[in-house]
Parts: sequence; C-alpha cells; structure tokens
Amino acid sequence: MKTYWLIGIILLVDLTLLLVDDYFPGALGIPVWSLYAVLAVVVLISFMTHDPELEKRFALPSMLLLTIYPMLMMVLLSALGGESQSGFSVTSPFLWLFWGLLLWLGWRDFVKQREEDMEQAD
Repeated sequence: MKTYWLIGIILLVDLTLLLVDDYFPGALGIPVWSLYAVLAVVVLISFMTHDPELEKRFALPSMLLLTIYPMLMMVLLSALGGESQSGFSVTSPFLWLFWGLLLWLGWRDFVKQREEDMEQAD
C-alpha cells in the first residue's frame, strides 16, 4: 500500500512539473525528457506492482484526483499568466470533452463495481 501512495505522489509531482514547464517553458531548469522518463518509470512500476484489490478500493478517488487535479493546475497556471505551448488549456474543447469522457467512464465503472459488490454480499 505504501508503494501505491508513493507512486501516486510521484505521479502528481511529475504531472505538476510537466504542466509548469508547458505553461512557463524553461522556468524550472529541468530537462523535459527527464520528466517524461520519470513518468515512464512510474507507469512501469505501477504495472509491475498492480494489485487488483487496491485498484478496486481506490478506483474512484484516484480517478477523480488524476482528472480534476490537472484541470485545476491548468486554471491556476493560466491565472498566473502562463500560456500552454502544447495547446492543453482550459479553453480547449477537446480537453473538456476528454475530461468529461474520463469522468463518465470512471463513474460508470464505479457504479458497476458497486452493484457487483452488492450482489456478492446478498
């Protein structure tokens, strides 16, 4: 479980740094390739340490955090005067569509899992 939380924290920090570098290029002084390398390592480790029980337990909170947090960061970085170099901004209709789709799919999976759990309990 500690690995799960550590992976989550590293992922959020890495996403934050990637967004800051996108909105304020060169402000961090960290090579972008290293941030993508950390992201690849985190994804690899999460696949290697995959625990279906933990995934069920934390599916909704992690999905909400990983969808809402980047959007809030984009709003904050835009408010601070940054401009996205990649086109990922709060004014992008594609991004809002993608965000809404992710939330809907996550909610649908959560409801389906909850129904299955209730059937097993009976």
